[in-house]
Amino acid sequence: MLSIAEVAMRDETPIGAATSWVYSHSMSSHHTLAQVVSFVLIIAPFIFSAAAFAECEGPCAGQTNIAASNKLNRLGHREYDRRNFKSAVDYYTRAIRLNPKLTLAYACRGDCFEKLGDCSKALDDYKQALKLNPRDSFVLGLRGEEKLHLNDKAGALADFDAAILMGPTYFFMYSGRAKLRAELKDFAGAIADCNKALLMCPIASDLYVCRGKAFEAIGNLAEAHRDLSKAIQLHPNDLYSYERRAYINFKLGNIAGATSDYIRAHADYFSEIPAAILILLGIKILQSPLAVINTRSCLR
Repeated sequence: MLSIAEVAMRDETPIGAATSWVYSHSMSSHHTLAQVVSFVLIIAPFIFSAAAFAECEGPCAGQTNIAASNKLNRLGHREYDRRNFKSAVDYYTRAIRLNPKLTLAYACRGDCFEKLGDCSKALDDYKQALKLNPRDSFVLGLRGEEKLHLNDKAGALADFDAAILMGPTYFFMYSGRAKLRAELKDFAGAIADCNKALLMCPIASDLYVCRGKAFEAIGNLAEAHRDLSKAIQLHPNDLYSYERRAYINFKLGNIAGATSDYIRAHADYFSEIPAAILILLGIKILQSPLAVINTRSCLR
């Protein structure tokens, strides 16, 4: 049976290209196949509208240019799917030259620029895509992500808020806003957004860490411990989660658990120290986080 992407790859229309690109972007954001199917069904009306819009440009731009731009856009996505982002940028750029109103090509190219680390060009493409279609919540959310990368927290929050209010909504919108809200110390908002994002993708370990830290900040240590434990279960090598859970364990009076977690988080520093000393040292460090720096300096 062909995958969604493979079916879309055989489709020369804007609908096929859009479906294929959306599939790849969604899967890179931890979506399951079922979630991607739901995603495509939700945005289908928008894709059909975009396709109709592109076709109606025929009398002006010429049917040949429209067909060629759609083909280039599809080839661009094929390169995107192969993670050949520079090549994808070239195809999307050529598609835009033939059809400057091809909104999807701007959005795809912006996503490629983001992955290539060129946040400024990515932001320019998202702005152009939104100029052509201001009601595209998906691109609005992508612009929010890009603004966050550029440390424009107010702009990012405004874009996330608008995208979520406009709908349809997607995992990365809630995920991005959750982390931003946590940074801004809106812990209740961060927890609410993590809840929604985790319903869409229950294996996103970073969101369990984010929610755990928010629970810790509001004093709900039991929930914080549960979330950090889940993050460790999903990502056993995430040393930060062990360290964070060590402090939670200490606050809960679980000295053995706290010491074990802290030693696990800093195994490279403590591997040659006798166990009895480690226990005493772990307690001391947990009581005074600043002692971590002193301890590491002594062990070097």
